[in-house]
Amino acid sequence: MNSKISKNIKTHGWQFQYVFDENEKLPSFAYSIGFEESYSHPEIMIFGLSKDVMHSLLSNLASDIKNGVSFRSNEKVKDILNGNFEVMFKRMKPEFLSEYAGAAKDYYQKPFEVLVMLWPDKNNVLPCEQDCQLTVQGEAVKVV
Repeated sequence: MNSKISKNIKTHGWQFQYVFDENEKLPSFAYSIGFEESYSHPEIMIFGLSKDVMHSLLSNLASDIKNGVSFRSNEKVKDILNGNFEVMFKRMKPEFLSEYAGAAKDYYQKPFEVLVMLWPDKNNVLPCEQDCQLTVQGEAVKVV
């Protein structure tokens, strides 16, 4: 068990895990480790935004979850992003957990779930919907 991750979960309830492609060919992504352990909620992963924005979003989601909010797969949710934009959480296919959430898999050493947060284009169309004008979340759509 990773002592840094364990310490952050004990202190903060969760760990921010940032992943990026050194060759900049794939979009970066970030995910939580500890939501399941601390709050009995699936981990959450976000693709294609800046590191600071993803950290801020995951921090806000952690606060919501700690206060009893539960996010479910395939439901649109308002009030996560500024404006009247909606996001959708979709369950990550288990076959992608090792590749995309390896640090969490190593930490938990048991089955766990990840919800991928899909965010909309400027017209509030999600990448899993027809006519979405975003391409930066292609990896996210592939794993759900």
